[in-house]
Amino acid sequence: MSNQLSPRSQYHLELLLQLQQRLQRASEALSQDTLTALEDVIQALQQKAPSAYELGQDWLSNIATHQPQLVPAIDRDIFWFFGGSCLHTLTDEEIERFQQLDEQEAEAEAQQQPFDRASAKQQLFNDAQSGQAAQDS
Repeated sequence: MSNQLSPRSQYHLELLLQLQQRLQRASEALSQDTLTALEDVIQALQQKAPSAYELGQDWLSNIATHQPQLVPAIDRDIFWFFGGSCLHTLTDEEIERFQQLDEQEAEAEAQQQPFDRASAKQQLFNDAQSGQAAQDS
């Protein structure tokens, strides 16, 4: 069994590390507990700990409840990745697009094709925004 993270987990770990950097730059507006809890989530994910998803859900739920001003700084993909109660922060349209993205990833994996989640996400979400703009006009 490999100790390496799956490409999907690695992608989300990178998003968490980017978030950690942004939050550390704004650390005067945050409690140390918030940053420490995020570090715990990152470490658990890196170690492939079974508790990683629960820690992530708890951390995100705590942010959404007690520090909602931080929610816009968190990539929506992170809420999708941790799932559970975190899905309440996503719109139905976002959930539908993330489901489509996961289906594209599974299809590429089944065909043993590389999958660039960031590019696929950008295209899928941009296509959806273009379609919405056309409907609004």
